[in-house]
Amino acid sequence: MDVSLPFPQPLLPGRFVRRANRFAAEVLIEGQLRYVHLPNSGRMEELLVAGAPVRVFPRERSRTWGTLLLVRHRDRWVGLDSHVPNRLWETALRAGGLPPVCSVRSWEREVSVGGERIDFRVRTADGLWLVETKSCNRVEDDVALFPDAPTARGARHLRALAHAARHGQRAAVIWFVQRDDARLLQLDAHADPDLVAAAREAHRVGVRFSAYLCKVTIRRIVVREAIPVEVPSRAP
Repeated sequence: MDVSLPFPQPLLPGRFVRRANRFAAEVLIEGQLRYVHLPNSGRMEELLVAGAPVRVFPRERSRTWGTLLLVRHRDRWVGLDSHVPNRLWETALRAGGLPPVCSVRSWEREVSVGGERIDFRVRTADGLWLVETKSCNRVEDDVALFPDAPTARGARHLRALAHAARHGQRAAVIWFVQRDDARLLQLDAHADPDLVAAAREAHRVGVRFSAYLCKVTIRRIVVREAIPVEVPSRAP
């Protein structure tokens, strides 16, 4: 199954200068300092280092000159846009889905579950699934680590999925790792113990966890093989 997403073009080459705030950065493009949108609130400290090669889509907004989409790290392009997983998953749905959610017939976006907004409700040949997608771009020693900063919203989503699973609803979390150099994805209790506790309970009651590596080029991002998801059995 070919599940891929093209990046908007042109993507202009530049160099990372500094992070201005959670959603903005300064980059140097053709000798000019540009203030650009950063579509990811994660820390990404190992990726966003001064001088790192980047690619920027030049679309002017009210406050920014363009959008920072890619960074070069360890001789590969890494995706930065945290909205990409939702778009990749919808592409996969059009092609029939990805394990564990297959034989897709229809889907809805942004559904209310236990007071939270879950990314998708998917109707398959075997019944309904609730699906939350997540982005990961942090890898250490061949291990993709999620999250790289505390996310109260992520913990709430996991608890909502766990509640649904206890009442007989099928539910899944699917991570898209926006790089291709990891052998497994591990939930990082040091970064966010509350999220990992919520994930541990969700997994215990039947929420399915899946993760997929992605090959990233300056033209597109392509979903590759699945990797295991490891949930720590106890607090650090």
